[in-house]
Amino acid sequence: MPTRPHRRIDLTALYDLHRRHYLSYAELLLRADAAHRAVDAAFDTLAESWQQILSTSSPAACAWQAVRDHVRALADPAYLKPTDHLDPGQQDVFLLHTVLALPVSVIADLTGAEAATVHVHLRACVSAPARASIAHPRARRTPFG
Repeated sequence: MPTRPHRRIDLTALYDLHRRHYLSYAELLLRADAAHRAVDAAFDTLAESWQQILSTSSPAACAWQAVRDHVRALADPAYLKPTDHLDPGQQDVFLLHTVLALPVSVIADLTGAEAATVHVHLRACVSAPARASIAHPRARRTPFG
């Protein structure tokens, strides 16, 4: 049985492909130096089990989860307070789409989710007027601030 292309992805290639988005996400919740350390630590963790991760259905999803876990472990809970009513997947999509202004296709590639799942999370977040009124602590750096 042929191996699907996403299963052959190299850890370094994945890092290079999404590094700026991982860092942008991390910098929403951490200072820049801590954001870099968190993303690097996530990839150090991924490197330890990369061969096993390659056998999963989505190495990109595993990488996103590692980045997310490392960032959130260091984050001030106040930065996530405006999104407390959302589940973790919805929080991610909200921050990536609404705060960082990433398109659905990029979010799907970055998180390893299907585009349809990203759309479902977006619809579940909040209505457009409410979304615009949420004052995320770092929102000044975005078009919504």
